[in-house]
Amino acid sequence: MTWLGRIARIVVISAQLLPHSAATAQHTDSPPVRRVVFVCEHGSVKSLIAASYFNRAASARGLPFDAIARGTAPEQAVPRIVQIGLSESGMNVSQHVPQKFVASDLGGASLVVSFDQDIEATVDGKVRHLKWDNLPGVLADYPRGRDAIVQKVDALIDALAKKGLQ
Repeated sequence: MTWLGRIARIVVISAQLLPHSAATAQHTDSPPVRRVVFVCEHGSVKSLIAASYFNRAASARGLPFDAIARGTAPEQAVPRIVQIGLSESGMNVSQHVPQKFVASDLGGASLVVSFDQDIEATVDGKVRHLKWDNLPGVLADYPRGRDAIVQKVDALIDALAKKGLQ
């Protein structure tokens, strides 16, 4: 047997004996994370609540998605009622800085969800866009507004878990 033949035989035997062969590695590779962009007026209320609950639910179900919150006219800080409400649910947003929704947010995004905002010119058919308009106000009644958003987020997570995002 030539030295090249011996090396080939060693490689084959090694691959059979190692617990992490190439076949195993293919199954443990994670799918790429896909982004969901939630957009409300201030980037600190409805979109932040949606992104926070979405990220927690996606992580709990092992879905390869993450979400960000953006605003069309961002405020400088997250309203105290939102900070307290999310904190009571185990989510700390005290360091969140609202950011403006811009076209570059579409890079790597699979979906954009807007709350009562006209963002068609920015989205321009580049990414799937859902409109979650006319939900109850969060600042006027946090539990009612949060619950309406969470219900929508839960339905979206269920859809993603069943068939993925096309």
